[in-house]
Amino acid sequence: FISQNAPGTISRAGAKIAEALHHLQLHRPAPPAGSHWLELGASPGGMTSELLKRGYRVTAVDRAPLDSRLDQSPGLKAIVADVASFRPAAGLAYDAILSDMNGDAMESIDHVIRLVPFLTKTGIVVFTLKLPGVSGFTEANDLQAAIANRAEAAGLRISCKTHLTYNRREFTLFLERADSPSATPNGL
Repeated sequence: FISQNAPGTISRAGAKIAEALHHLQLHRPAPPAGSHWLELGASPGGMTSELLKRGYRVTAVDRAPLDSRLDQSPGLKAIVADVASFRPAAGLAYDAILSDMNGDAMESIDHVIRLVPFLTKTGIVVFTLKLPGVSGFTEANDLQAAIANRAEAAGLRISCKTHLTYNRREFTLFLERADSPSATPNGL
């Protein structure tokens, strides 16, 4: 159980990433403290706050600003911009990309794919597959398969996936580069 009402909690999204990192460790080690995360769709900052508490550095990108309680947080670079216009500095590399963007899932995975060249070879992607308008299991499975196919065509493989306790109408997909030393030959 992860409290969503603890003092200082910004949003329930903090519980989502805490549970996601716990689930990830069933399959591979989570990135170590000090790792640099690129968070897409960061506002209001619930996940950002949880990542910072775990000792990660975070570059948080969203059109809306983060909660003011995160102002001046060590290890945080907040960028108020549309993810589509965000361009990392040359030579910059991230240990993880976290995507919790609202909107079309295919568009969201395309933003992640565009940023994969900035992901370290052993880096991971934590992708929230949102299901607005999806009405049943077949449609949800078809969308997940389409996301997996698009990611695989771009050199990413799903290493594990889950429906987290703290997800509502969402699945969490964990992807890694196909050329990663920890990548399994058949994805799952």
